[in-house]
Amino acid sequence: MVLGAAITAIAGAEARAQLVDYEPAAKATPVQQDAAWRLAFRPGMQVLTQTVGQLRAGATPAVQAQVDALVAEAAKQPEPEARRTLWRAVGLMDGLAWTPEQERLGAVALRTPSQIWTGAGDVLTAEMLYPASGRVTYALDLYASQPTTSATPKKGALIKPLGRGRLDAYPARIKAELSGLPDGAYLLLAKVTAGAATTEIVQPVYLVRDLDARYAALKRELAGVPGHEEAKALAEYPFALAQAMKAGRREVVSYDFPAAIERSSDIVAALKAGRDPVRQATGLQNRAYRFAETGELIPYQVYVPTGWTPARRWPLVVALHGANLDETNMLGRDGGRMQKLAEAHGFVVVTPLGYRLNSAYGSERGLAGLAGRDMTRVKRSEQDVLQVTALVEKEFNIDPARRYLTGNSMGGGGTWWIGGRHAGMWAAIAPGAYGGVIPEDVPALSKLPIRVVVGERDDLMLDRVRETIATLKAGGVTPEYVEVPGGTHASAFEIELPAIFKFFEKHAK
Repeated sequence: MVLGAAITAIAGAEARAQLVDYEPAAKATPVQQDAAWRLAFRPGMQVLTQTVGQLRAGATPAVQAQVDALVAEAAKQPEPEARRTLWRAVGLMDGLAWTPEQERLGAVALRTPSQIWTGAGDVLTAEMLYPASGRVTYALDLYASQPTTSATPKKGALIKPLGRGRLDAYPARIKAELSGLPDGAYLLLAKVTAGAATTEIVQPVYLVRDLDARYAALKRELAGVPGHEEAKALAEYPFALAQAMKAGRREVVSYDFPAAIERSSDIVAALKAGRDPVRQATGLQNRAYRFAETGELIPYQVYVPTGWTPARRWPLVVALHGANLDETNMLGRDGGRMQKLAEAHGFVVVTPLGYRLNSAYGSERGLAGLAGRDMTRVKRSEQDVLQVTALVEKEFNIDPARRYLTGNSMGGGGTWWIGGRHAGMWAAIAPGAYGGVIPEDVPALSKLPIRVVVGERDDLMLDRVRETIATLKAGGVTPEYVEVPGGTHASAFEIELPAIFKFFEKHAK
């Protein structure tokens, strides 16, 4: 695949903002560490290019200029050669000479046909991402994978060494025996050496034994209980997710299969006892529903105030997460601030996945168009938001005059898009850390109260948001506009969130 103009776009600030919701100014050291760790997973080209951009921020101006030249060169190359060029840029930022050994290390990746492992007959291979000759040795260890809502799995405790070996030809099968271990999330980490040069490569896997048999047994039990569709969907979801991952149709940021499967058992037991523990429950909840177009089970999260009652109508906030994050991010970020605000103000809050990771909520602005993304998937992302909103509205007696939409980064882009495309649904919207509005969007947006949030230190989106404000004003729309002092790409939204809830309280259709 020739990346061409798509990679050129991805190398720009706009595309970097789409791919990872990060803090380049205020949290430089953690960002650099996370970016370096992400390279061990040998990510796809979009994320690889974005990661090089993050690492570039910590380099000297002279090195930055050389990195920029290599990124521009990679934009003109087919994928294997582009990977080689970007790895050379990584070595340059690390102060390493470009040697055959360094070239070899950047080419090696760990891969597996499925991230769902059974503990028997699982396959791990070493592959070359671009041609590079020569021998490497490896030491393979197994680590726990810590729960996270960030873009990349986190390394936990060392479980055990798995073996050592030498790689002379590719693809090469590597023995990784996980028998006797409990179900859960793991990282296969290989320390790879070529000459005096060393690097780490990682493959995440989830161990779920007897998946098909356990799923079939669960379905039989659920079939014996009529109704309770919300509870049944949630009970089925971990098994349906594992099957979809095994088939290569789904990916996750982080997922606790043992806890989710235990919850499934609890739901079945409760339903058999005549109780529904899911429908109209309060507090923070993981949910799933059957997506109308495809029949898939898709997750979402919802927070319902503990004082909720069906006796009156309730306001609803739909909150859209940023790129490389999932439905758990918005209600979990910043110590659960959105949950606390929802409880204090009496709002139900729902956070959709957006059908798949990084699907842009249907937006035709920004990366979705530039990178040639699957537009069927992008449109389904928008439909997911609308279907989840309708489900929650019906179950929790939502006031249709008090629906609100907000989001940050890619979620801000989704707020502009879905807010304008479905202006009649919303009493107000609050997009954060995203610009991209064009003149043709303005007439629909003019029907809405809008509060726009960006950090004064958001070096990814500040200029784009200012351009959007100018576009709106040129069309006769003057939104509330806040540049948060000291705020960055993520923190500005968190700082401004209490004011967003107060803004929503002032508006009803």
